[in-house]
Amino acid sequence: MRSIETITSASKDGYCLQGIVITLDSDDVIVIVGGGRDHIGAVALAIPRPSLQDQYRMSATSSILTMLGHKDDELAKYVSKKVAAATERNIVAIAGVHYDDLAMADLLIIRELWISLTEKIICFINRTKS
Repeated sequence: MRSIETITSASKDGYCLQGIVITLDSDDVIVIVGGGRDHIGAVALAIPRPSLQDQYRMSATSSILTMLGHKDDELAKYVSKKVAAATERNIVAIAGVHYDDLAMADLLIIRELWISLTEKIICFINRTKS
């Protein structure tokens, strides 16, 4: 294991997400949590590959496992695929975000936070990979 780094999203309307990045030699594990009740809601594995539409662009293929009753699969898939394509590394993303009684506007804020957190994670991994 090369390093463990905690990266925090911006805070918006009381919402905030944390990404714990474990960098290995050629792979990374990312744990995304928020809402004060850390858990495993979904796990995604993404493997980088050339895009099917444009062989000169990178994309990723992913596989997702979701815990019964959880909705973290969209977050885990998004993070794993974006990071794998941008870093050309195998990525496992574990997502467990829990906030009670969210309205649609709240879900949109959380999605905005995970998108910006993903960009921060990509920058971190690209800066530290050898």
